[in-house]
Formats: sequence, C-alpha cells, structure tokens
Amino acid sequence: MTRAWKTFEPRRKAVAERVFDALSNLDSLTDREAAAETASRKVGFAELYAYATRSDLPMGEKLKRALDESETLRRDLDALLERTAIYHFPRVAAASAGGVESREGEGFSLRIRPSRAASGQSYVIIEMAEDAAEAPKTLFVCGADQQYGKYPLPDAQNGVIQLLVDSDSALVQALRDVHTEVFIR
Repeated sequence: MTRAWKTFEPRRKAVAERVFDALSNLDSLTDREAAAETASRKVGFAELYAYATRSDLPMGEKLKRALDESETLRRDLDALLERTAIYHFPRVAAASAGGVESREGEGFSLRIRPSRAASGQSYVIIEMAEDAAEAPKTLFVCGADQQYGKYPLPDAQNGVIQLLVDSDSALVQALRDVHTEVFIR
C-alpha cells in the first residue's frame, strides 16, 4: 500500500528526504567505483605489454587513468617491467639519506653528473658491462607515488649511454629519489 506524498506529516517527509539523500549518495559512490573499475578493465594486457616493451609508445591518457585508479594494474605493470627489463635498479636502501647520484647493479651502473658546458643541465650516464647482450632502448622510473615515467634512450657508444637533460627535470628528480625503482629495457 502506498501513500501519497501530500498525506505525509512533516516529520515523515523529513525522514524520507534524509533516506533519499543517503541512498543517492550511496548510488553516486558506487557509480564512481564502478566507473574506475570499468576504466581499468578496458586496458587489456596487450596495451600494457605494448607500453612496457615498445620504446616509441608513450603512455596514453586511458592507460594513465587506469593506472591511477587500479592497484592491480600497477602491480601487473611492475611485474611486466621487472620480467622484461635488462637491468633493474630496486629502491635504494633505507639507510640512504637525501638524494642519490648513482646506482650500481650487476654489470651496469647509472650516474647523474652536472654538465660543465651547460649550466642547469645534467648527464644521465648508463654504463654497461662489455659483455652486455643487447643495448637497452628505454628507461622506466616508478616513484613511491606510483607515477611512471618512460624515456627513450639513444644508442650506446662503447657500452655507455648518455642523456643530457635539465637538472630539475622529472627524470633527474626521480633518479635521485631513494624510493624510485628504475627499469632499463
């Protein structure tokens, strides 16, 4: 049996309005969560794999949004980068204070050196062992804030890759951050 709105007492109308507002807010929250989940599901493995393995493919807005919204997708990308990387620089030990200027790994090293010729610029220098099987084409950084950066690398000269970048660039800031994980592939 239904009652007409006009027959409700003011107290019942107030209660009904609060219930309606609460249900509307719940629907709104549920809709946003479903939209975020749907957006992350729309990014398939093929798109994630292409981003991780093709040096010429930038991160599209759809992938960025999906990564921002889905922890599972970020874990998948991290695992994919770790499996496909030639070199992997994990986060620097917690005992490190401040920024780091170099990272060492088995068969490779990465250093940041200020340019003497151009003030405000720095070199990112990647040195590989002489027996390196293949020269990497891409450098990935993943900060503690789960933001990813992807940088194409120039060809190696005698086992050394050099990038000249602004000293305050996002790349240099990420490489100096002890919480950043670096993948080179």
